Amino acid sequence: MTSRIDAFEAAFARFVEWLAVLVAVSVGLFAVLIPLNLFLVKVEWGTLPWLFEAVEYALYVGVFIGAPWVLRQGAHIRVDVVTAALPATVAARLEKVLDVAGAALCLLLFVYGVRSALLEFEDGTLPDKDLRIENWYMMAVFALSFLLLAIEFALRFRRAAEALEEERDVAAGSGF
Repeated sequence: MTSRIDAFEAAFARFVEWLAVLVAVSVGLFAVLIPLNLFLVKVEWGTLPWLFEAVEYALYVGVFIGAPWVLRQGAHIRVDVVTAALPATVAARLEKVLDVAGAALCLLLFVYGVRSALLEFEDGTLPDKDLRIENWYMMAVFALSFLLLAIEFALRFRRAAEALEEERDVAAGSGF
């Protein structure tokens, strides 16, 4: 029988995976639309004037909503020199301390993002671009991503020893 936290973690993992798939699809669309736009320009059939700003927005959103998946995979940038040199129990404790610090920092950035999104919403500010998406949407993406990162850090805290072992295996397999 699985506990509620196990069920939540499984659902969260599926949600984060779904977000990663959305990011991958958007990158795939860039790979098709950018050459298509160049072709349209070359044959003088027109252009997709919104494309470059849409790519800019999609990259912003993709980096932020993809970050929890990257953290979950253990593929984020980190320095393993310290944890690799420590005994496994000490390294697991250090991982837990770092997970708590990461969660706290992400919650702080989540609060900042929510406050910024609310201020942007009240002001109704728009960027100086052709494709105009209100700034509060972008700040909401920022806030959501840091909430998801805080949740992932909390889940990593729960499975610190297991996550550390997986990341050591990944690092060993990467040739570094």
